[in-house]
Amino acid sequence: MHFINQTTNQFSFGDSLPPGPGWELVSAKQFNALRSTGWSPTEYIQPHRVSKDTIVSRVNEAGKLNDLIVAINTLPVDKSFMWTHFAWFWSNNPTIVGMCQSLGLDPLQILATDPYLS
Repeated sequence: MHFINQTTNQFSFGDSLPPGPGWELVSAKQFNALRSTGWSPTEYIQPHRVSKDTIVSRVNEAGKLNDLIVAINTLPVDKSFMWTHFAWFWSNNPTIVGMCQSLGLDPLQILATDPYLS
């Protein structure tokens, strides 16, 4: 099924309506007609879990482990507590996404599907 959200400029293909307001089911013909008018949405990706081990391994592979350590040490107390005590994070966690961006890393790569949690 084809789902679009013109408010957020996103599309999704799947079996169920994505969460949030503004989503509508359209036919393939309607979807292609919108695309032919120049509409260029981004794909909505359902949030998934990513283990902290996977995040750290990917950051280490990117050569930014020391920078991650510094970033973790500068987190506010509540965020530091969550980093320390959580085993995994949602792929759209704003704190983790922000940390990736501040390290100059692509959050989509660092928070990509975790082969150990899929």
